[in-house]
Amino acid sequence: MFRYKEIFNIGDLFNVKIGAAAFLASGVGGFLTWIYGGTTYNLMCISALLLVIAFDWISGSVASKKDGTYASVYGLQGLARTVVMLMLPVFGVLMDKIFNTPNIMFFLFWGGLLYHTLNSMTANFTRAGWDKLIPNWAIEYVSSEIQSKIQRANSRVTIPEETKDESQS
Repeated sequence: MFRYKEIFNIGDLFNVKIGAAAFLASGVGGFLTWIYGGTTYNLMCISALLLVIAFDWISGSVASKKDGTYASVYGLQGLARTVVMLMLPVFGVLMDKIFNTPNIMFFLFWGGLLYHTLNSMTANFTRAGWDKLIPNWAIEYVSSEIQSKIQRANSRVTIPEETKDESQS
């Protein structure tokens, strides 16, 4: 027979580690809610954007390792670009508050960023060899982005110059 004290022990629920984690989560959650507009819907939209950015980063890393163009300098540029991308909707929230508009600027920035990142992700999936996960119409739709990424990757590849041993001449 079960006793409720064995199942629900208050001491196990309220300890320093759990309290610290809860405090940290409430602070981070409160901050994100504040900067992204204060609605659950806005946070869900930003979460979707973060997920697509993560897919883009992962597939881009796999693709660049596959074609030999992986370099940390490009990753740092991508990190800076991602920070800017995540701050643009915050700017939209501020503009909405200034002009007293109902999330119009937030969604303009969010929608544009989501569209751009989905195109990039689709192209990276194709470059990584994961194109079976993407419908053919989507691949055809972003074919110019795929070509652009391939050309950019090819321009990054550095081929070491061959040096001749002068003693063999």
